[in-house]
Amino acid sequence: MRAKVFLTLPLVIISAGLALAPAPSGSKTRAFNESGVVVDIQNFFAAAAGAAESYVPLKGDQGRLALVTASGVYAFLETPENEVHLRGITAGDQVELSGKLLVNGTLLHIDRIRALDEALNVDLNSYRNAAGMAVTLTGQNLCQCGLDVGDLPHSCQLGHRHHLQADDGKIYHYLQYGAARKAYLGEGSHFRKVIVEVIVLPGQYLLVESVIIR
Repeated sequence: MRAKVFLTLPLVIISAGLALAPAPSGSKTRAFNESGVVVDIQNFFAAAAGAAESYVPLKGDQGRLALVTASGVYAFLETPENEVHLRGITAGDQVELSGKLLVNGTLLHIDRIRALDEALNVDLNSYRNAAGMAVTLTGQNLCQCGLDVGDLPHSCQLGHRHHLQADDGKIYHYLQYGAARKAYLGEGSHFRKVIVEVIVLPGQYLLVESVIIR
């Protein structure tokens, strides 16, 4: 693990919007209406550049795309509804999106998305260049069959795509390199307790260094 990350962490988190969202009180979701840039998240973060060289996309996988806005980085829930909305949307597109956000998971359900022609003032580099935070997380490796996404529509019709539902009450998303690809697909870890050594990046994305399955 890169312990030296801890030495510069407070400045990095503040400047890159990395501070982990507090576990919500009351409703787990809220309305979302923001404009931003769609990115290929698996090849987005500078901290993961070396690992990303081994990344091979899964056919039709929504886990490759994310939305970056002035307020943060957001993942798309891997559902048939979102798949329909994301057809024709590619990395680099500037969009306006309205829908619902799972607050403790930075996960989006799309009600409406449209492409924008005007340039947006979104500082991609502040997120791309975040050093991240080295931590050990414990929790369950869950697909949408068990993931607590509140009142968001959810389904594993497109495949059992896993996220870490951690003991800290938050949901994290795997950058799909090495052992993390197996965790994302639930290979040997479906609904299992896991301990992961990771770098937490903006949007609660995980650069995984090791996975222990209990």
